[in-house]
Amino acid sequence: MIQNILFVGHDANRAGAQILLLRFLKLLKVYGKVQFSILLKHDGPLVEEYQSIAPTYILHQEKPLGLKSQILHKIKAKIGQSTTEINPVWQILAGKKFDLIVSNTFTNGDIFEELGQLNCPIYSYIHELRMGIEMYNGTPQAIENTLRGTQKFIACANSVKQNLLQQFGISEQKIEILSSLLPESALAYQITETRVQALRHELGIPQDAFVVGGMGTIDLRKGTDLFLQLAHILREQNVYFLWVGGSHAQNDFKIFSIDIQRLGISNIKFVETVSNPLDYLSVFDIFALTSREDPYPLVVLEAALLQKPMLCFEKAGGAQDLIQTDAGMVVPYLSLEAMSKAILTLKENPELSAEMGRIARKKVLQRHSTEKAFQEFLTILGIA
Repeated sequence: MIQNILFVGHDANRAGAQILLLRFLKLLKVYGKVQFSILLKHDGPLVEEYQSIAPTYILHQEKPLGLKSQILHKIKAKIGQSTTEINPVWQILAGKKFDLIVSNTFTNGDIFEELGQLNCPIYSYIHELRMGIEMYNGTPQAIENTLRGTQKFIACANSVKQNLLQQFGISEQKIEILSSLLPESALAYQITETRVQALRHELGIPQDAFVVGGMGTIDLRKGTDLFLQLAHILREQNVYFLWVGGSHAQNDFKIFSIDIQRLGISNIKFVETVSNPLDYLSVFDIFALTSREDPYPLVVLEAALLQKPMLCFEKAGGAQDLIQTDAGMVVPYLSLEAMSKAILTLKENPELSAEMGRIARKKVLQRHSTEKAFQEFLTILGIA
């Protein structure tokens, strides 16, 4: 009988996997039939929320060393003395006698040796596809540790399950799919047309322009460069492109800014990460997921709840499972020609666009109800 669980996160940043785990843990606390603790490799903005739910331990506090510690660290390094010490967190956790460990994401393989010494099964909740696994795991050994040390894999979407089968040959019997929870903030979200018009004005987007939206970090995996190229292709069609997320300080953004200048396009706007992303999502006429790879991003659920028809590339992740042929359009992998044609089709057929948006909301409500997802969570962990 599972009575005491350790949940392990790689950090407490405001990103999809971290937020999703946090929401499941809030529900588990209300459920009240099991004890649990939280271990984070690194801290971040969500630490206090984790701490409000359960005892939370952090392996690596992101604080600069004091002057004395820096000097001692350098002296030990010069004389060849090891500067690594056993983190006292492991001793505390060893005394808690856990029945199960749930590791959130593929990227915790570097601490699987220590987790294994807690003498209980490890389940890995996987949110990454091939690019993510290869980009964010420090060493091949860390990947191998996760594969060897995991008794059960929990996939956040069917695309993740298929990748585990194909990339690593994991037995299908070892993989369960767990539906994502609906983003609470988007469920009952409403915005006035006046506010949408005001945001368009602030952004310098004409009121009669068709707005294609993108959202997320600014990088190649998210396909921000492809988003920019779409803007160039459709620059004379009264179509504006609005990307929300990331930072203007990022090197990729600086490169894309130069691209925009050299291409001489003015129909693309970048807004850094904001506290009210749903307001900007409301400005979109359609949502274009230009990611080369995205397992099942939270913003797809938000866009669906706001009745935005969606576009994505096939073979790029789980969004196509929701979009299919009735909640938007799935186009061949990295085909900008096909995606630009799809954008124009929806622009020129507002009734079709509106119907796809309505279907998107209906589908996401059916597939991702809180009750359904949480029951799956309990069943997979062997609690219910």
